[in-house]
Amino acid sequence: MKQGISIILKRQGDALVRLTGLLYRRGYIIESLSVEPDSCQEHVQVTAVVTNNQAAPRQLYSHVAKLIDVVKVEDCYVGG
Repeated sequence: MKQGISIILKRQGDALVRLTGLLYRRGYIIESLSVEPDSCQEHVQVTAVVTNNQAAPRQLYSHVAKLIDVVKVEDCYVGG
């Protein structure tokens, strides 16, 4: 099942590594990953499309929200 997720992270050197590491450990396959600066210079916006046939969709948001550098997590549309 494909899921889209939009995440706002604090701009820190290892924030993206922590996020992708969490996705890997939880068994998510990253289909696409987009990172761009947010309007606030202290944050970056990450948009990810992931697949995982075993985990419930809401479980992903719960895991990601627990990361230290995460400011906000929300759904994003995945076409197809």
